[in-house]
Amino acid sequence: MTRAISTLPNSLNWDYLLERVRRYNEKPSDDLLYRIGTHVNALTIEDQILIERHQGNSLNPEQRFRVLDWLVCQDGIEIKGDLALLIFGREQLIQWLEISRQVYPDFEFYLVFEFHPLHKSGWESGINFSMHWMPKPGAPEPDIECDFSWKLYWEYGGDFWGNYPNNTTNEFDFSLSVYPNQESFATPNSFCEKGDRYTTPSDEEADLMSVAQVLACPMFAR
Repeated sequence: MTRAISTLPNSLNWDYLLERVRRYNEKPSDDLLYRIGTHVNALTIEDQILIERHQGNSLNPEQRFRVLDWLVCQDGIEIKGDLALLIFGREQLIQWLEISRQVYPDFEFYLVFEFHPLHKSGWESGINFSMHWMPKPGAPEPDIECDFSWKLYWEYGGDFWGNYPNNTTNEFDFSLSVYPNQESFATPNSFCEKGDRYTTPSDEEADLMSVAQVLACPMFAR
């Protein structure tokens, strides 16, 4: 997947940029992301019109993603905090977690956004994501004929949004439109057990935090 690359302005002021990144790391805000995004051209003129005239000076998640994706690709810049939480906000993650628990009660919800350098991602450096629901012991086994996301699978971060089927515009809504409950992808009379391939995380999966863990973590309570 080719990432969108912003054209840098001739007048990019690194001192200005780094100071706003420092402030953002101390207290994240859409105002600071807007100032950064417009300074480095990660936000388009169309974005600016939407933000100022139609979004109450707030950035939507896709706009936040684009600014953060630009930042993490720059040498010497570090963004502190959980990227999914920074992109979507606590309220949206809580809502999706509650929905997940209602429709997939025997599965743990993961929505992870991470920076991956070129050698790890297989494509350009930047933020990638995995959205999956890991089975708990006793959960129905996912049907192998279904493509339900029950394990870690990295995708380009910008592909979380798009014109998906069933009149959906993001991966979460699309997934639930295809699999509205856990019975819709379950193998009849087959259940996951502790220690099997469904409930045992890989080394990489074991390092990830579920959405519930991110929301409960004091480190991310800013």
